[in-house]
Amino acid sequence: LSQELTHPDKARIVFNQVTREAIREAIKRPGQVDLNKVNAQQGRRILDRLVGYKLSPLLWEKVKRGLSAGRVQSVAVRLICDRENEIEKFRPEEYWIVKARFGLSLKKACLEAKLSLIDSQKVKISSEAQVKEIAEKIKEQSYQIIRVRREEKKKSPQPPFTTSTLQQAAAYNLRFSAARTMKLAQDLYEGQEIGSEGRVGLITYMRTDSVRVAKEAQKEAREYIKKKLGEEFLPSKIPYYRNRKSSQDAHEAIRPTRI
Repeated sequence: LSQELTHPDKARIVFNQVTREAIREAIKRPGQVDLNKVNAQQGRRILDRLVGYKLSPLLWEKVKRGLSAGRVQSVAVRLICDRENEIEKFRPEEYWIVKARFGLSLKKACLEAKLSLIDSQKVKISSEAQVKEIAEKIKEQSYQIIRVRREEKKKSPQPPFTTSTLQQAAAYNLRFSAARTMKLAQDLYEGQEIGSEGRVGLITYMRTDSVRVAKEAQKEAREYIKKKLGEEFLPSKIPYYRNRKSSQDAHEAIRPTRI
């Protein structure tokens, strides 16, 4: 490509959402090709070949022809196998839990309590015989409520979507496979026809490990909440989520490109 571009003033623009605004902003801030990123890509390419060229033929021979192995998925499969071996070696232990229901009658029980201590000692029940013995003893006792504590709890919203949390949410709520989730996300990122606007990308780049959200998107979300719900629903400060130490943070979190 560089050989075909004869213009002396070549530049590289970068954007992570396919929208008119994002592309225009990228054009306003052109940059040069980052050779460090180019070298990093070359390194990944070499690793793919070092791993894939050796493992893929083995998969064809042992499992099924046409399968591929890569620098990431091969290690991930190894980790899964190691964990599965740990699960198979686990020796389960029998344990029981004793709960009591209190109320005017069993049909109208209003309180359920779990037995956790006996004579100030933590309870460990490992047989049905122990359960029956304990049940007989607690039937003979009288009970009282000695303290009532009321408290308000605040539940913080979940962090913005990364690739993995998007897949988890889709699997839990919609029963989607990871492949289906990523196919749909790819379609949303590449864009859909929106009337006179033409083809517009609806979400940011879907392969990311970052929970960072662009300041422009934060501002847009706050303006939407204020307009639709009222200022009382706006938090005093914008929630901040810290990326993991291993996060590359090359792209921001997955979010709608506009609200």
